[in-house]
Amino acid sequence: MTREGTLLEKETGLKTIFQGAEHPYVRCVIADTVDPARHFECRVLDVDDVPASIGELITLEVIHVVTDRRSGTVRFDCRLPGSPATAAEATLS
Repeated sequence: MTREGTLLEKETGLKTIFQGAEHPYVRCVIADTVDPARHFECRVLDVDDVPASIGELITLEVIHVVTDRRSGTVRFDCRLPGSPATAAEATLS
C-alpha cells in the first residue's frame, strides 16, 4: 500500500523505539492527492529527512498501520519507495 499526496508538515531528526531497536524517523502530514481535505499522519522510518519540501508531492510505502481507537486517528509507518527494507519491516513480515 502507498500513500501519495502533498507534503503539509515535516518534523525531522526524531527517534523512536520500534520492535526493540532505536530508529530515526521523520514525522510527516500529507494531503491526499484525490481528496486534499483528507490528511494522513506518517512516520518515515530509518531516515533523517525526506527529499520533498513542504508543498511538494511525496509518495510513501506503508509498512505498518497503527490505529489509536481512543482518539480515532490512524498513523502510517512508512519508508521511501525504493529504499532497502528496514529492520522494522523485516520484523513485521
